[in-house]
Amino acid sequence: MREGQQDQAISDYTNAIKINPRFDEAYNDRGVIYAGKGQQDQAISDYTNAIKINPRFYEAYYNRGVAYATKGRYEQTISDCSKAVEINPSLLRPT
Repeated sequence: MREGQQDQAISDYTNAIKINPRFDEAYNDRGVIYAGKGQQDQAISDYTNAIKINPRFYEAYYNRGVAYATKGRYEQTISDCSKAVEINPSLLRPT
């Protein structure tokens, strides 16, 4: 993924998920790639799967919120970003 080989990364994450269907980080990371490719529906699906596996996965809530914003679904954006902050309040602190 970091080398810009998005399609290969999607394939690798898909294989990782086949090996371990509860690999929440693989779903999240594959979602990030889909979002970067403009495939928001696939990204949202992957983020949702990551959240189902790990309901405290604040990064997946945040990422899904961003994907919803891209689609103009602002109520879902607010809900997901609020949940991410609820889980990890340090998201509100400046870096």
